[in-house]
Amino acid sequence: MNLRLLLVLITVLSYVAIGVTWFITNPTEEVEEPTPPFFYTLAPSDLRNIEIDTGEKVTSWSLREDVRRWYFDDMDNIPADLFRWGGITQLLGGPRTQRVLSQNIDDPSLYGLDTPSAQFAVTLRDGSVVRLVLGDLTPDGVNNYARVEGFPQLVLVDATWGGVFKRLVNEPPVPEWYYSLNGQAREIILFDNNEVLRAYGYERDTGVWFVCDLPLETDPCTGAQIADGAAIEAELEHFGNPEIRGAVALNLEDDNEFETYGTVVESPYIAVRVENRNPTTNVTEVTRLTMTLGDLTDDGSTRYAVANETSDVIKIDAVWADRVLDLFFGDLLIDNG
Repeated sequence: MNLRLLLVLITVLSYVAIGVTWFITNPTEEVEEPTPPFFYTLAPSDLRNIEIDTGEKVTSWSLREDVRRWYFDDMDNIPADLFRWGGITQLLGGPRTQRVLSQNIDDPSLYGLDTPSAQFAVTLRDGSVVRLVLGDLTPDGVNNYARVEGFPQLVLVDATWGGVFKRLVNEPPVPEWYYSLNGQAREIILFDNNEVLRAYGYERDTGVWFVCDLPLETDPCTGAQIADGAAIEAELEHFGNPEIRGAVALNLEDDNEFETYGTVVESPYIAVRVENRNPTTNVTEVTRLTMTLGDLTDDGSTRYAVANETSDVIKIDAVWADRVLDLFFGDLLIDNG
């Protein structure tokens, strides 16, 4: 055999041997690493009930399919505020895990999963329930240890995700009309037939309530006649804790839609000026609590109302409402001492 040809064949065989060795030690088929799963993946349209347990409080909401609104389960016909609730079901539908730490959890207590910082139970359209558990924060405070009930993996979930849902429990997303009076009331104005019927104002320098002179000229209003401050404070306490019996109609748009309930511009309307001093800026912030009182319901136990200029009609306890109406049509709260 020609020496040159022999050398070529030896060289070729050498490369083949190298290739075979490489193929055996480095197979072309890739070994798939476990893909970090979604904490869970749910279609927002499939959600029917959401329960959040922070360890101190438990709150849940259910979807009313006829009106496509989420309502508190433990409140009397109270829907979740649309602004606060917006995006919650989408957020529940897929918080991406940051990392799978382990395919199996050796000791749940090492990660706070035996005493969770929060637990979530989501009921789906078919009645099945997905349960999620958040444990301790990681040392850097960026993530929570977490697991899905029924799955063995220990994963990390962004801590801000859990924070959003804990806030729903600690600061419930109630609608604006589900109010309480927080701050210092400094003025009460009572309208009837769209005109000021009477008003009371607080003078800061003296700490005295006055019956305001009409027409109103200052803000807050003032007057020459001293009012019964103790009686006014009692009525403010009453008004600041309304006995609301839930919503009747939501998101009304036209004025004539309110006529059915007697909550029109000519109805009795109360506006309370509330002041709060911001401790950060040292600026006094002014807000108002308002309510239009409408007709009695057919059974006479409640009265229709619109609170805080929303587009929802609610029901309030009739006895509670009668006391508020006394501010309009009862005796003036004057100081007889």
